[in-house]
Amino acid sequence: MLDEELSESLSVDGLQNLIGHTPLLQLKRSIRPGLAKVFIKMESFLPSGTIRDRYLSETMERARLAGQLQENDCVSIAGLNDSAVSAAFLAAKMGVSLRIFSPKGSGERLYPRVLHYGAEVVWTTSEDGLSGAVKAASEWARKSFDRMYIDSYRRKAVKGAYRSIANEILEALDGQPLSGFVTSVTTGATFVEVSKLLKEHHPNLIVKGVTLAENDYVSCTLDEIDIMAIEDTWSYRDEIARKEGIILGPKGAACVAIAVDLQNKVPKDSAIVALNPDSGRTYIGWEKTRLFQHKFLVSDLNPPTS
Repeated sequence: MLDEELSESLSVDGLQNLIGHTPLLQLKRSIRPGLAKVFIKMESFLPSGTIRDRYLSETMERARLAGQLQENDCVSIAGLNDSAVSAAFLAAKMGVSLRIFSPKGSGERLYPRVLHYGAEVVWTTSEDGLSGAVKAASEWARKSFDRMYIDSYRRKAVKGAYRSIANEILEALDGQPLSGFVTSVTTGATFVEVSKLLKEHHPNLIVKGVTLAENDYVSCTLDEIDIMAIEDTWSYRDEIARKEGIILGPKGAACVAIAVDLQNKVPKDSAIVALNPDSGRTYIGWEKTRLFQHKFLVSDLNPPTS
């Protein structure tokens, strides 16, 4: 009977049904005993291995329902990053093609992955950075009725994704007091939107954000943002792997480090949740490589309207 129930629970009629419902994994050996419990929200369990599946699926599905995106159309996106990987996966699932515009020399770690999904990569000049890639991607999309540019940086538009993350955390905790929430910060939307929903149920929630010193997003001026060197995240990632059997990405490792530090600052009978946004396995072998080549302001990435 147990095998039958397990088999049924793993049967899905489409990969879209695997977007969301990621588990909370409790740390056992990497924390201070007798203090607040620490959980990791494992967004790396999403189909393409990144939290961006939530954002891009909401954006692209809205476009499909509105008739703006149809099978055999082509979408463009700027930047060879996790959003591009997610868009490539979703484009393949929806029967559309994807063209990724990215500065030359960037995104080498993810390049083979998007090719396997059938995406095409167009290299823009390194000197123009990501803003140049945004301009190229948006201009290309405007040249034909069957093309659409996806602005993956308008994260505040995907309210449903943030609501799902918050609801999943609350449901998994099943009434246990939540005293801390830690997330990596890029555009800052997850930091703001998820914490706002969590605070509706836990008004005294401590919210912490962390960004990497080498990160390519420099637009966020939010309070409570910690900065961690990527070399430190590799060391902490390896420690978590040895003690817990979990391989985190650098942003996830940074979040967990901050969450463990919060243990003695919150009630002992409460929980702290750290968000792991992507799969740590995709970083193995790239530790000596500069991962973020193009500094930019998110506010500069809005494509021209004419």
